[in-house]
Amino acid sequence: MTLPYLRTHSYFGFLESLLSPQALVTAAQERGITCLGLTDHRFLTGSIEFYEACTSLGIKPILGLEVDLVYEGYSGRFVLLAKDRSGWSNLCRLSSALLVGQHPLTLLTLNDHAEGLIGIAGSPRGILRDLVLSSPPTENLPQRFLTLLQTTFKVDLFIEIQRYANGPLQGETLVRDLSEKFQIPLLATQDIYYQTPEEEKLYRTLTAIRHITPLQGLSDRLLPPGPAAFPEPGDFQYRYRDCPEAISNLSIVADRCDLELPIGGTLFPTFPTPQGQSQADYLREKAMVGAKGLYGKLTPEIADRLDYELEIIIKMGYEPIFLIVQDVLNHARQVGIPTSSRGSAASSLVAHCLNITSPDPLALNLYFERFLNPARKKPPDIDTDIASHRRDELIQYIFETYSRDRVAMVGTINRYRPKSALGDVAKAYGLSPDTIRQLSRKLPHSFRIRQSKEDGDPFAPLLREGINPLIQDVISDARALLDLPRHLSVHPGGVIIAPFPITDLVPLEHSNTLGINHAQYDLEGIEKLGLVKIDMLGIRGLTVLGEVANRIRSWRLSEFQNGLEVLSSIPLEDPATSQTVEQARTIGCFQIESPGMRGTLREIQARTMEDIMAALALYRPGPLRGGLRDAFVRRFRGEEEVTPIHSSLNELLKSTYGVILYQEQVLRIAHELGGLTIAQADILRRAMSHFDPGGVMVTLKKNFIHGAQERHNVPEETAERIWEMMAAFAGYGFPKAHAASYALLAWNSAWCKTHYPAEFMAAVLGYGGGYYSQRVYLMEARRLKLPLHPPHVNHSDAHFKVVYPKGDPHLYMGLGQIRDLTQRTIQAILQTRPFQSLEDFLLRVDPQRKEAQNLIMVGALDEIVTIPEGLRRIEHKRPPGQMQLFGTSEVAEDWDEKERQQAQQDLLGVSLGISPLEQIADEIQASGAITTLEAQDRLDESVTLAGMRQTWRRLRTQNSGQMMCFLNLEDLEGSIQVLVPPALYARAYNELREIGPFLVEGVVKHNPDRHQTHLVAEKIQLVRI
Repeated sequence: MTLPYLRTHSYFGFLESLLSPQALVTAAQERGITCLGLTDHRFLTGSIEFYEACTSLGIKPILGLEVDLVYEGYSGRFVLLAKDRSGWSNLCRLSSALLVGQHPLTLLTLNDHAEGLIGIAGSPRGILRDLVLSSPPTENLPQRFLTLLQTTFKVDLFIEIQRYANGPLQGETLVRDLSEKFQIPLLATQDIYYQTPEEEKLYRTLTAIRHITPLQGLSDRLLPPGPAAFPEPGDFQYRYRDCPEAISNLSIVADRCDLELPIGGTLFPTFPTPQGQSQADYLREKAMVGAKGLYGKLTPEIADRLDYELEIIIKMGYEPIFLIVQDVLNHARQVGIPTSSRGSAASSLVAHCLNITSPDPLALNLYFERFLNPARKKPPDIDTDIASHRRDELIQYIFETYSRDRVAMVGTINRYRPKSALGDVAKAYGLSPDTIRQLSRKLPHSFRIRQSKEDGDPFAPLLREGINPLIQDVISDARALLDLPRHLSVHPGGVIIAPFPITDLVPLEHSNTLGINHAQYDLEGIEKLGLVKIDMLGIRGLTVLGEVANRIRSWRLSEFQNGLEVLSSIPLEDPATSQTVEQARTIGCFQIESPGMRGTLREIQARTMEDIMAALALYRPGPLRGGLRDAFVRRFRGEEEVTPIHSSLNELLKSTYGVILYQEQVLRIAHELGGLTIAQADILRRAMSHFDPGGVMVTLKKNFIHGAQERHNVPEETAERIWEMMAAFAGYGFPKAHAASYALLAWNSAWCKTHYPAEFMAAVLGYGGGYYSQRVYLMEARRLKLPLHPPHVNHSDAHFKVVYPKGDPHLYMGLGQIRDLTQRTIQAILQTRPFQSLEDFLLRVDPQRKEAQNLIMVGALDEIVTIPEGLRRIEHKRPPGQMQLFGTSEVAEDWDEKERQQAQQDLLGVSLGISPLEQIADEIQASGAITTLEAQDRLDESVTLAGMRQTWRRLRTQNSGQMMCFLNLEDLEGSIQVLVPPALYARAYNELREIGPFLVEGVVKHNPDRHQTHLVAEKIQLVRI
């Protein structure tokens, strides 16, 4: 029998090892090891992956933890191994105590959670060794410590000794004496942090990163006392030839550990029902009440669909999830938080009747099985979007309502990417911040790690030029660290609710950002343990809609009780909104504001919510690459005939011009044409979308072809072609339920912009915009003829605000945008205004001098004092306590427009005065420039355009690999895409990095595949203002 190795460490100890759990287990298998222990420091994140890797290769897994322990002022590490499920629960609790409490464990805490655990003292960085080597001998601290440990662990206490090629470690003799005196068995161990001795140099770099210390000054105390790679079995045993019991005791420990993790199954939370009513009956009652409220009298179709769904929901145990989500969303409505459904949950009539989802699944012909398929083992999520600025309120509600000891956020694992790896390694090597920035700028903006082996080296740009050996070492180490876990973080919205105290099964970490706890596992780990996630995702678009609705209610439609009533009153048919969508005047609108999406809206002449659904499904990478979008547009425009493969597809694909646009259409074809059940059809869709050619697909294909022949007399060859068409488009198909949910938000956004443009743009600008920079949204506000004003102490809030001085809306920028203005001063302004004079303002607000100067220079005290006079009086301010604040002087002439714009640019980041394009009106006129709107009718003509850079996308050409770019050029009437060829891009690169204004000469072209007009640039001039 090979020796068990009890003390390995995975990279899920976060910067403490170079080895993945899979790499550890594979290395063990290659060495013939049949039992392996994992003892990461503080974290249990790697335990599930390690456990599954071991069991898949026939290796016995032992799950452990290295904890930080404190005793009588001394601290160090202590090792715990789980013998069984009770031991695993205690590992979870102790790991959580370390990472939630953020301080070492005490012996009292350890004693309270020792059931099912084996304790091991004596490691090189352990507390026992610290006591042996550092405590005064007269205090007998090691002896007292071991006495307490024996009381806690009894026969499950061991002492480890580690030996390396250079012999025993300091203090081993004393530790062995204690083992003999207290009759505590010895264990022969070695920490394993990397696979081969050659990786020791890289491990030193990792250690320097972890301790934020330069490599040059790295202390040996921070490193293992010897090579921490897998030893050769014979060599390992030879080191302990004088202590054979330390070797034989390893098997005793391994035999005592018999933990089986509960992988698989589903653990649903419980929902408190009134008067002891079952969850199933309570859900049924609520669904029926909701259905009657929505539909009035229940038709047989509605009743049958409800019964069918409820039967599956209850059979699968999913009723508490519906009840919990409904409860959370009801609370959101009570406190005025905008929410929306997303994903396949909108396919459920029960969800619709519970007011969880908005789209009507019956009207949209949505299949319940797309959401909850009894043939699928994994339960689906009910994903809910929340207004981002209030998402944390709802999450806190879940924690408080469903018990903090049973609720946690899902974790997420942040890994090294090229820039972060390079940055951390370079710091460890002592490179200067300027050098690190210069190197980082040359790396790709995004790089998927999975591509690295197939599509090149992300560090290649740094190797194209001559570099010194030090930089080469930095790059080598950074490349080796790619994909290594860097730290644990919080999933953006995943919440788990357990039916028992969550640390019985899952270890936690504290989130300093949210002030709540999150699991040490990511979503994959949570699902393997059977816990069900509820998604509460923050969406900025909902924040904007909620803010617009509140503004509309406050200023225009006071008959509504709250903003949510405003949103629910928006009509789904409105000519003015249809015109906004058709003309793609949708900058700022949820999901439909990007240049490509606006182009799609124009191409399909979108006017309705259903059109928006199609646009959302079309403008995605799959349909764009696969030609689906272009085929749809050509057929929509009548440029291509719709010729279905078989007449039976006419009705099934009529609304999408013979194109499979939605995933539900695959289900419908498979069901209605091929005779598969909806559950089978959904399994087929999933297999096709994942390109899984397994045995299930073979059987379903055979059944489909046979069913098409039997039911519709479809020839076998034609059925084969239909099958191939489904397979081709299944990977691109978009969930219609999801499209319907997002199309509703997009329509509501467009309605708000159409009818309340000032309130809408104020909300967009006030909450960080969306796809574009703030400058673009300000230009859009100008196009909408909205008066724009800098912050003002008597009118502005912290964010953008609409003011109605004479009934007409004016937009005021928020005080929060002024540079160096503190929250204290902003709050003081809002609480004590209005101000009648500068003296009044200074007395009641008491700003710092720099704050007062900045407020004056941006015009925030206009109407109270001129800018020059205000600045002069600030300079002559006397010390506090003097009655006379200011001297007298002649009033200086106020600043001109140019001076004001410069101050706004410096202190606000943007100028609200005359547009840069208006400032260069003479140059534009002299150049003969036309507008982007006029350019649409000048195909194949050479023209000059004037505009600002809205967005740009840089890329390499496929043939030469040279850099080029596409930019969206915006003027006061619209925007147009500009193609900048490689030669021009190289010449104009420095100018293109600016936002403009530009004069661009080129030829207007039309892309028949994209149905878009664009300009092929021949000359670009940046006009300096």
